[in-house]
Amino acid sequence: MLDGFKIYDADAHVMMTPEMWRDLPKEYALRRPRPVAIGDSADLAHWRTAWLLDGRIEPHPYGPGTHAANTPGMTMVEYGAKPDNAGDFNAKGLSIGTVTGADVPARLKAMDAMGHDVQMIFPSTLYATMSIDPGFEAALFRCYNRYMAGQCKQAPKRLKWAGLLPMRDPRLAIEALEEMVKLGASSVVVFGTVGERMHSNASFRAIWDAVAASKLPVCVHMAMSFTPFDQISQSIQDANMIGKAMPAQLAFVALVGHGMMERYADMKVAFLEFGGEWIFYSVGRMTHYMEINKLRMADPSMLPKHTAEEICSSGRFFLAVESSDKMMPHELALLGDGQILYSSDFPHGEGRDSAAREIIERTDITEVQKPKILYDNAVSFFGEP
Repeated sequence: MLDGFKIYDADAHVMMTPEMWRDLPKEYALRRPRPVAIGDSADLAHWRTAWLLDGRIEPHPYGPGTHAANTPGMTMVEYGAKPDNAGDFNAKGLSIGTVTGADVPARLKAMDAMGHDVQMIFPSTLYATMSIDPGFEAALFRCYNRYMAGQCKQAPKRLKWAGLLPMRDPRLAIEALEEMVKLGASSVVVFGTVGERMHSNASFRAIWDAVAASKLPVCVHMAMSFTPFDQISQSIQDANMIGKAMPAQLAFVALVGHGMMERYADMKVAFLEFGGEWIFYSVGRMTHYMEINKLRMADPSMLPKHTAEEICSSGRFFLAVESSDKMMPHELALLGDGQILYSSDFPHGEGRDSAAREIIERTDITEVQKPKILYDNAVSFFGEP
C-alpha cells in the first residue's frame, strides 16, 4: 500500500537467467541460449554481453534489428553483474535474485519498498525474438512458464504471472496453454504479431478458440515481434519508436478491425508497455474509414459490426499507460475509467520507480479514478489476487 492506496502492478518483469531453461527437452538442450562476452567491445558502451541464439546474438546495440533487452551482464556475476546491484544499467541496489525472480523474499521486500501489494509478472521482451523454429520456441516458452509457476507459488497472493503462448504451431500452442492453465497462470501473454503474421490470420483460429475457452485474459506486450521492422530499426531509439511500438497498431487492427473481439465476446485484452497515446490514432483512423469502406470493399463483412469506440469502451479493452501521460484524462474518457491500468515495468531502470506516486499526485484525474487505476482495474482484468 502507498499513501493509503492499494497497488496492483499490471506489468512487472523478471529478467532472463539460465535457470529459466534448465529443463529444456534433450533435443533442444544444445540450442539453449548461451551467454557470451563480446571481444573488441570498447565501443559497445554497456552492451558487451549477449545471448547466442541459433547462430546470432541478442540483443545487439547497432545495425538492423537493434533493440534493448536484458543481457547476461545484467543477471550473471561471471558476465559482469553485481550481486547486489543487478538489472538494467541505471537500476539501483537490486539483487540478482530480485530481478530474475529467483529470490522471492528479496522480490517481496523490493515490492514493499515501492508500496506494491501485487505484481503481474511478464518475461523479458527478448522472448519475442528467441526463435522462429516452432518447436524450439515452444520449448523455451514452456520452460519459462514452469519456472514462473514455481517461483510465484511461493507467494501466490502477491506474485502473479502471465504465461507465454507459442503461436507458430497450433498443436504446440494448445499444449502450452493447457499446461499454463494447470500451473496457475493468471493471463496469457502474446506479442503484437507472430513474426510477419497478424493474430487474425486464419492459421491461428484454433489457438484463439482455445484461449477464449480457457477464460484467461490476453495481454499484448511490447516487443520486436514484426520482423520486417528489423531493417528500419538501426538503433535502440529506432526500436523504441518503431520496432517495439508499432506492433500495437497491428495487434489492434487484428483484434478490433478484424472482428476478433466480436467473435470472442467474453475475451478481455490489455495492451502493455506501448504507452497510451497511440490508441487515439488507431481508433480515429479506423473510425474515419469504416463507413466509406462499407461501400467500397468487395466484402464488407470483413469489417467489424461495432465501431472501434464501442469495442474499446466495452469493458473488455484495457490499456496500461505511462504515469506521466498528459493524455490520460482523454484516455479515461475514451475507454472508461474502469479500463486504465497502472504499471511500473519493474525492475527495468526506465524511470518508473515512482510511477504510482505520480498517479496519486496528479490533479487532472479524480480521487475516484485513482484507486481504480492503481488497483481495482487490474482486479477486474486479472481477477482477485
